[in-house]
Amino acid sequence: MIQNTVYFKSRPSQLINLETFLLTILAVPVIRLMDGILKQQLPVQFIPAKLTLYLYRLPHYLSAFVLLNLAYQVLRVYCIRYEIHAEELRYYSGIFRRKHEFIENYRIKDYRVERPLIYRLFGLGNLIIYTSDKTTPIFRLNAIKDPEEKYKILRGLVELNRREKHVFEVD
Repeated sequence: MIQNTVYFKSRPSQLINLETFLLTILAVPVIRLMDGILKQQLPVQFIPAKLTLYLYRLPHYLSAFVLLNLAYQVLRVYCIRYEIHAEELRYYSGIFRRKHEFIENYRIKDYRVERPLIYRLFGLGNLIIYTSDKTTPIFRLNAIKDPEEKYKILRGLVELNRREKHVFEVD
């Protein structure tokens, strides 16, 4: 087994953000509609002029907030990376504060592949890994392509790693 070989690198699909995309598509027009209604229905004579100015700008601020949230979610998913090496599973995440997590392959106990309908349409799935690691007992590789193939690669590496290190699982 070659020490620094990367058996696969993967990123989750942006399909994880489908809910955020749909909510943004619905929210921005509704907020713009609210802008028109607010300008027509606001009783300006009873509200101080400075407050009126802020109320007129409120829909623009809300639209900007919704769009910034979408941009953040897309960037957050884009910054996630999974790698399987000969001796460990590596997970990198974070935009401003990077997090690097390493799970030794011999600590992996069990696997589960989930393929929800929307993921199956795009050839994606989740690979859930159960480990004996104290910090990460359950590790999820979300929305990755060909999770069964990744499972087979990882399973072979785990078995090879356990044999090399003479590690046996006792329940």
